[in-house]
Order: sequence, then C-alpha cells, then structure tokens
Amino acid sequence: MTVIEGMISGFYQSISLAVLPYLAVGSLFGLIIGVIPGLSGHFAMAMAVTFLYTMEPGPGIAFLLGAHATVAQGGGLTAILFSTPGTGQNAATLLDGPPMRDKGEAGVAVGAAMAACFLGATFGAVVLGLLIPVLREVVLFFGPPEVFVLAFLALTFVAILGKEDLTRSLIAAMLGLLLAMIGVDNVTNAQRFTMGSDNLADGLSLVPVILGLFAVAEMIELFKRGGALARYTPKSLSAGDTQRQIFKGIGLAFKNWWLVMRCSAIGTTMGLIPGLGSAPAAFVAYGHAKQTSKDKESFGKGNVEGVIAPEASNDAVEGGALASTIAFGIPGSSSMAILLSGLFILGLETGPRMLNNNVDIIFIMIFTIIIGNLIGTIVGMWLVNPLSRATSITAEFMVPALLAVIVTGAYAGSASVFDIGVALFFGVLGYLMKILNYSRAAMLIGFVLGFAVEKNLYLALLLDGPFFVFQPIPMALAAITIVFLAVNIWSMMRERKNRRAQP
Repeated sequence: MTVIEGMISGFYQSISLAVLPYLAVGSLFGLIIGVIPGLSGHFAMAMAVTFLYTMEPGPGIAFLLGAHATVAQGGGLTAILFSTPGTGQNAATLLDGPPMRDKGEAGVAVGAAMAACFLGATFGAVVLGLLIPVLREVVLFFGPPEVFVLAFLALTFVAILGKEDLTRSLIAAMLGLLLAMIGVDNVTNAQRFTMGSDNLADGLSLVPVILGLFAVAEMIELFKRGGALARYTPKSLSAGDTQRQIFKGIGLAFKNWWLVMRCSAIGTTMGLIPGLGSAPAAFVAYGHAKQTSKDKESFGKGNVEGVIAPEASNDAVEGGALASTIAFGIPGSSSMAILLSGLFILGLETGPRMLNNNVDIIFIMIFTIIIGNLIGTIVGMWLVNPLSRATSITAEFMVPALLAVIVTGAYAGSASVFDIGVALFFGVLGYLMKILNYSRAAMLIGFVLGFAVEKNLYLALLLDGPFFVFQPIPMALAAITIVFLAVNIWSMMRERKNRRAQP
C-alpha cells in the first residue's frame, strides 16, 4: 500500500460511521478524565484498552488514541481554572494560566490553550505522516540484533530522563523485564516463575497490569488525599462572557502562529527521544517563548504566550513518540507502551509490516489525533463551566465508582477473577513505587518490551552468534547507551559530592 493510498483510506475510515462515533466517544472520555485532577492520560488509556477485545482495528485505534489525544486539553482547563494541573504535562501552564485567571481573563487563557493544543497536535500528526517514507527505509536496517540493543537504549533513556531516581528507575525497568518472563518459555516450553499456578502459565495479562500500575494506584492516592478533587474553585463566568473570551483566546493563538510552529517543532523533536515525554517539552517550550518574547517581564504574571507555548508543545510530542513506536515497536513513554499493548490486542504488528501493509492504520492514528483534538476544542469551548463542576466531587464518592469500573475492566478481558487480583496487586505496587520514587513508566515499558527483547536476543544469537553486538548498528547503539549512562552516573556522583562539600 502506497502512502497516498493509505492516507486516502485512513481519512475515509476516520470519518466513516464505523469509526467516527468511537473517535468522538474516546475524545470526550479523554477530555473529562483530563478535567479531573489526579487522573492522567495513563488512566484514560488504561481504561480504554479494556474495551478493545471486541473491536475492529480502525474503531479500536480511534477510541484508544482519541481518549489519549484530548487529556492534555482537559488538564489545561484545570491548570488555568483551579491552579491544579489535571496531568503532569500541564504543569508549565500553571506559570501564566492562573495569573490570567486572576486578572479576569480565564476564558482567554482557556481559548488560547485549547487552540494551541489543536495546532500543536496537528503539527505533530503532519510530521508523522511526512516521516512514513523515511521510516520505511530506515526500518529495513533493523533486524533482531539492532532491535534488541535499541530496546535497551530506550529503557536507559526512560530511566535517566524521567523525574524519578536513576538507580531506582533502572531497577524498575529490569523488574519489568523479569515480570515479562513469567509463564511458559516460547523456545524451550519450560515454565518460569509460575509457582505451579495454571493462571500464570500464559504470563501476566497486559490489561490488569496496566490498570493496576496506573488506574488503581491513582485511586489509592486520591482516596488517601481525600477532600474535593480541586482545592481552588473560581467564580464561574457568565456563558456569554466565557464564550467571548474563549474566541478571543483562539484568535490570539492563531495570531501567534510562528510561536506555535516553533514550540510544536520542539515538542515533536523531543517526542522522538524515548523517555523525555510531554512535561519536559512543555517547560523547554515555555523557556524558549520567554527568551524570544518582546515582553519577557510579563511572563509569570499572565502572558498569553506563556500559555500557548507549553500547550502547543505537549500535544505535538505525540507525533514524534508515535514514530518510534510504529517503526520499531519501541515505546518511548508509558502512554505509548499502553498504545502498543492496544495494538497487540487488536492483532496489529508494528515495524515493516505496519509501515508497508497497514499504512491506512497509521493514517487513522494521524487523523484521530487531529479530529480528536478538534472535537476536544469545540466541546471544551461550550462546556468550560459545566465540566469544571466535576472537580467539586469528593474523592470519597469518586474512588469507589471508578474502582468498580476498573475491576470490571480487569475481569472483562479473559473473564478471570485472577486478573482482578493481579490488578489490585499491581495497584498497591504502583502506589508504593510512586511514593518511593520508582518509575512506573520504566517498569511498564520493560514489561511490554520483555517479549520482544527475549525473542530478538534468541534470533540474534541464532543468526549471528554471541558477537552480534559488534555489528556496526548494534555497536553504535550500544556505545550511545553506555556513554549516555556513564555521563549521567558521573554527573549524579559529582552532584552528590558537591552537596557533601557544602557546609
């Protein structure tokens, strides 16, 4: 299938009645989840993935990615209106969003943020489409040795560039790889770590693990925190004033189109690098906007450019992150790891097969990002005040209701009570990892990559022997991994030495 054929087919499928309703429902679900502080894109995707078992690939991809695409828009609303970012990627919006709200310009900030999200997501999606011909050629150079070493490079990037402690993140990544080995060995048929249980013979199911690490763990934290979901609730604007301000904000986003383009390019580029994610990209974009602005002094006091820049950047990240996930099956973030698990459930295989035979699926992803963000922008314009009321619900009411949905989702995959236990176990483990500063993203990516790492190691040893790592591409990737790890360890040791030297 050519790129043009795939683009036309993907577009028609995206707007067909078989796909568009799922895209719309997923987008609305993601927007609502983003509005609720404490629930992130991981939660939205973890919940959405439980519905994929009975879906066809097109509707399934649209539903899953639609839920992920609009979370940042919902999170931007709460960051501006309640000084509580719905997700970590909206943290940079706190710098200028709430000051604009305090000046009576909440609607302007919301309109600018949502329009910037849409424009940034569109930029990232277009870049992904343009990269398809390049990825088709690059992926041909990657066989089992290259994919094996690339997987460890991705794990190293995620562990080092995350916000958690380096050593603990590496431990979490290795634990994820070990958990992936539970079950029957695909080569020798020997049982590993099953402890004699038939429930573990096929290994741990992806969905309960994902639900536990991100959904159940978040519920535990919400319940422990207690009280209302948002600690600050502003006075609601009238519907007319809100809409006028929102349209003004949208106009300002388009007026600052060059800033949107630059910050979107920053986001897309950083999305290509495993482990960076949206939050760092948003802060880099904010810093860039401040440095290049003619009014630097107003940043932090309510400058609309300080809202536009991070919101454009954090949505553009997805285009870059999808490129490495689609081409090599190497997720650069926990969200992409959940997306990869969704592709597995739908029977889709990443790499050369998708780039050559399922180009229409890639373009469904591209148009889902664009249309999903457009739906989020339009709906968010009219539902700013009604949606904000959800944040007044107390955790005591929200947690039991969501836990019931999570348990149902864990059970639905294989109708197994054991999977409910797995979800609850990993929920406790995920909560402990969060408070002890272990990276849940690194662990999930290690778990998702476990099968690919083992399979490609076996094939590499079979085809090229134990010295496969000395081939040009694997050697270069291994050298990057070692140098990157060594530099960061040295930097960490130097910081500790400096802290000890201080009186």
